[in-house]
Amino acid sequence: MNTLADQVVEFTITLGRALHRVGQFDPSKTNFPRVRARLLKELGRLQRTQPEIGYLIGPPAVAGGPPEIWVDGTSPQRVELRRIVGPAIGGGFILQLLEFMQHRGLVVLAFSRGITEPEWNDFLEIMSAPSVDKNPAGEGKRLARAILDKKVTHVSVVCGAEQSQVQGDLPWQVRLAYARLLRDLRAEASAGPVASAKLPEASERLTAGMAYSYFRKFDVLRQMLFHSQIVERILQETPALRQVHALELVVHGLPIFSLHGTTNLIFKESGSANEAPPEPAASVLRAITERLLKLPSSRQVDETLRAMCRRKIVPITRLPVELQEWVLAESWVDALRTNSGAEPPRGSKDSNRLRILQKGARYAFTQKLPVQATGILERIKDVDRKAVPSVFDVATVEAVLAEFPEGAEEKRGLLALLEQGGDTAADSAASVLVSSEHKVSEAAAWILTQMKGVGLAAALRALDQDIDKEETALLLLTCVTGKAPESAAPAFVRQLAHKSARVRRNALTALASANPAVADAHVADALADPDESVRIRALLLCAGSGVGGEQVIPRAIKIVSKDARGAPPQVVRAAIEVVIRRREAGALSLPEAEAALCRLATPIGLFGRLFGQTSPPAAVLATAIAAIGRLGTDRATNLLSRLKRSKDPDVAQAAKRELDHRGSLTPLAPLLAHDGTVSRKSFSGD
Repeated sequence: MNTLADQVVEFTITLGRALHRVGQFDPSKTNFPRVRARLLKELGRLQRTQPEIGYLIGPPAVAGGPPEIWVDGTSPQRVELRRIVGPAIGGGFILQLLEFMQHRGLVVLAFSRGITEPEWNDFLEIMSAPSVDKNPAGEGKRLARAILDKKVTHVSVVCGAEQSQVQGDLPWQVRLAYARLLRDLRAEASAGPVASAKLPEASERLTAGMAYSYFRKFDVLRQMLFHSQIVERILQETPALRQVHALELVVHGLPIFSLHGTTNLIFKESGSANEAPPEPAASVLRAITERLLKLPSSRQVDETLRAMCRRKIVPITRLPVELQEWVLAESWVDALRTNSGAEPPRGSKDSNRLRILQKGARYAFTQKLPVQATGILERIKDVDRKAVPSVFDVATVEAVLAEFPEGAEEKRGLLALLEQGGDTAADSAASVLVSSEHKVSEAAAWILTQMKGVGLAAALRALDQDIDKEETALLLLTCVTGKAPESAAPAFVRQLAHKSARVRRNALTALASANPAVADAHVADALADPDESVRIRALLLCAGSGVGGEQVIPRAIKIVSKDARGAPPQVVRAAIEVVIRRREAGALSLPEAEAALCRLATPIGLFGRLFGQTSPPAAVLATAIAAIGRLGTDRATNLLSRLKRSKDPDVAQAAKRELDHRGSLTPLAPLLAHDGTVSRKSFSGD
C-alpha cells in the first residue's frame, strides 16, 4: 500500500468483509484474531498523518443519482471515496459498504487515531453481530448504544435516528456535525458529574470530533454556529448538560484560523462595516469576540477585534489601550476623507497622542490615502521628528508596495516617501521582499536598490538568514552584488548552501566581488558542486580575477590536459579560459600552459585511435585553438600548422585564422550564458 488511495481501498475492502462476516472473516473462525490484528495494523497505517478516518453517507449530489459516500480525515476537506479509488472499484465494495451502513442505519462510521486494541476488538465484535432489528434506524441506534456500553469511546458512530433530533431543513453537513456533538456530549455526561464539569476543558476534542473536516469550509462552520440554539434546546432535556452552552463550547473548541475565516465570511455578508449585523450573526460574533479577548496579541487577532469594535460588537472600553488607539486612529482617518481639517482624537487617559498619529499614518497608507498619510506625517514631525520611522512597519510598507506604480515620477515620489523611514523602512521593505508574492517582491527590491546605503544594509541583513524561495534569494543577491562591503561575506557564504544552483552561482559571484580573500576557499570548493553551471562560474571567476587560483589553476590544468574528453564541454572551455588568462596575468608559467593546451589540441594518432581515444568536441577544440594562438611559442605555431591540414574544415579554418593573426590576441569563443540572475529591467530608475 504505497499511496493514500491504496490504503483506503485495502482497508475498506477488508473492513467491509469483516463486518459482513464473509468466509474466513467470520468471527467464529479460528483465524479471526489474526485478521482482527491485521485490520488494526492497517488502520494505524492509514492514520499516520490523519486525525481520524471515517466513512460518511450523504444525499445524492444529483437528483436521482446514488448517495454520496465520503472519506473523512484524508485531507482538510471531505474527499469522495469514488474519486480516490476510481469508478471501476466503485461498483464493488463501495456499494457493499453503502448497503451495510444504510441497513444498519448508520450515517457516519469513524475511527480516531490512537484507538486501543481492546477497543478495536470490542468494536468488531459488536459490528459483526447479526442484526436483531429489521428497522435500519433502530438497528443503528442499537449498535451505537452497544458501543457506548462497551466504552469504545474512540469510535464515533452517528445513526439516522440521532440526526432526526436536529432540525430537518438544515444542510446535511450541519445535521451530521451536531448529531455527532450531541452523541459525544451524552457519552461524556454518562461518565458522571465530574466528567460533565470538565466539558469546557474537553471542548477542543469535542469540536474536533464534530467538525474536523470542516475547519477550512467556513460556510459550513457559519451554519453550525448560526443554528447552535437548536442543539442547546436539546441539551436542556438532559439534566447533566443543562449548564452547557453549545455556541460557547463550539467557539472555544474551534481552531483560531477557522474563527478568523468564519468571521470574515460573516462580515462580508452582513452589510455596512460600521453597523452591527442582525441576529444570529451578532450573537456568534459576540461569542467569537470573547474567545479572542482571551488570546495573546497578534496581527490577525488585533485586526479582528478592531473590526468587531467598529461594527459595535464590543465596546471600545473593553479593548486594550493599544487597540483603542487603533480604532480611534482609523475612525479619524475615515473622517479625513471628507473633512481634511478634522482633529485627531485624544483617547482615554492612558492613550498617547503621538501613538494615535502614528497609527493613523499607517492606516492611511494601508487604505491607499497618500495625501492624508503625508499630512499626518507632517503632524508627527511637529511633535517628534524621531517618531516618523516607526510608522513604516512591515504591514505598512507591504500595503504601500502592493500597487506599485509604473511611471518614473510616481516611483520617485514613493521612494521619497519611504526614505523618510530610514533604516526602519528599509528593513520593512526587505521583509516584504522575503515574504510577499513575486511582483511585490520586485517592487521592494527596486526600493532597496534605490535607497543606496540603508537599502544595501537591509538587503544584507535579510540575506543573512535561511531563504527557501529561489526567486527571493536571487532578488536579494541582485540588490547587493557589486556593492557589498567585505564584511558582507558571511551572508554570501550562507547562501552557498542553498538548494538552488542559480542562488549558489550568484552568491559565489557576489562573494568574489565583495571579499576575494574569503572567496578563495569557496571558489575552490565550488569545483565539486553537483551543478555544472556552478563549476563553470567558479572557473570563470578564477580566470577573470584569479580568486582561488592556488587550488583552481592546478585543477583547470588537469581538466584541460587529462580530463578534457570526459568532462562536460562547457567546463573544459571554462578551464581553458583559466589556463590562458592566468598565463597572461603571470600567475601560470608558459611551459605549463603550453603543455596543457597543446596536449588537448594535438590530433589523435594511429595508436591513440587503436586505444579508443577520441578528439574533443568541436566547441572545445575551437576554444583551445584560439588559446594556443595567443601563446605565440614555436610549439604552438607548429601545432597550428598541423591543425591547418586537418580534414575537419572547421578545425582547419580556425587554425588558419590563428596563423594569419599571429601575434595578436584573438578573442576566445564566447561561452554559453550561465548567468541566471534576475533581470535588472524592473530595477531601472525609469
